[in-house]
Amino acid sequence: MPFICIKSLPFEDEIDVPGMIKSITEDFSKGTDVGIEHITVTWEFIPSRQYAVAGLMPATQPQSGSHPILVDLHAPSFHNKSSVEAMMECLAFSVSKRSNVAYSNIFINYRRVSSGHVFDQGDIMRWK
Repeated sequence: MPFICIKSLPFEDEIDVPGMIKSITEDFSKGTDVGIEHITVTWEFIPSRQYAVAGLMPATQPQSGSHPILVDLHAPSFHNKSSVEAMMECLAFSVSKRSNVAYSNIFINYRRVSSGHVFDQGDIMRWK
């Protein structure tokens, strides 16, 4: 079920967003114990000059320094701490590699999803 929501400023150069999403999905599956059929990835662009860090609002995504790519990782609560850390590191490496943004300029927020808090495929999802 991992649901990975990525947001960034627009890139200065043209990029293949569908290709990046596909590669990130594959990287995440290979780097974790999660089957590719359970992984969902989205990428949204924050409009230019509508993302502020320390009052600065660039038009395009910086490769390093300020304004990290923002990632929300939603995953089931049954993952232990070391598994969550491994997922975040795998995801940071993949997003960095695929976007050419520095590993240190990726921000990931893990969101623990409890059993019974997801509706999918016409049913409430429950796990132990």
